[in-house]
Amino acid sequence: MMSPYFESLIKNSLTVLADEPDDATAMVWSEAETSAELESSDKAIYKLDLIDKEVLIEEIEDLLAYDAIRKVKELWLDKNEFGNEGVEALVNSPQLKKLLVLSLAHNKLTNYSAQSIAVSPYLVHLQKLFLQSNQIGLEGLKALAESETLSNLQLLYLNLNPIGPAGARILAGESKLQNLRELYLQKTGLGLEGVKALCESENFQELTLLSLAGNGLQDNAVDLLCRSQAFPRLITLDLYQNRISDQAVDQLKASPNLKSVRAFQVDWRG
Repeated sequence: MMSPYFESLIKNSLTVLADEPDDATAMVWSEAETSAELESSDKAIYKLDLIDKEVLIEEIEDLLAYDAIRKVKELWLDKNEFGNEGVEALVNSPQLKKLLVLSLAHNKLTNYSAQSIAVSPYLVHLQKLFLQSNQIGLEGLKALAESETLSNLQLLYLNLNPIGPAGARILAGESKLQNLRELYLQKTGLGLEGVKALCESENFQELTLLSLAGNGLQDNAVDLLCRSQAFPRLITLDLYQNRISDQAVDQLKASPNLKSVRAFQVDWRG
């Protein structure tokens, strides 16, 4: 049975979004207004933010039994304590079949969670998946890349997971993630070989943002990026916290293969 404290926490953590999940005009309603609207409308988009609330597996079970959860389309559960077991319960619940955004960062999750997400029958509408700062490796990444469930995914956040060059090859290979617009691979140990795999792939034709920050890259990685035709729609290229020279930055800006890029994010050198 749900505790009064956790029920109150859920109610006070609900945000009614005016339009899309990332719309800047999102507004928080009063508890009474929120409850009334939740009961009367299926059209509005709702965000539930339970980041760093010490949510355990027992609370996940209570959350899924809460009637209003079926109307939540954006669910933020970073920095909690429910682990792989909690993720498995979440992704196998029909209550979340309308979910568009799922954030599970900083939860000590392993390959098992990624595999559970990949085979979920209820996450077919998911557009944004945040998995940064977990312990997801190659097996989990392979499951995500091969997932029919996630074929509509537009954003994948994998920062600070140990995927390395082999992980880049998985993403660059026979992947179902063909609709990605934003791919975040900061501090994943890609190295030059990982960048090479990405640059030789045909999977990123729709990509508008690529983050390669903190991967120990040097100017030879810039050479690969400049020669590659893998990113025809790229707008933002994040190369922060690498060892990129000013000459290489000029090379990026002059590359005909990167003419769509408006923002080259590199470390400033005064």
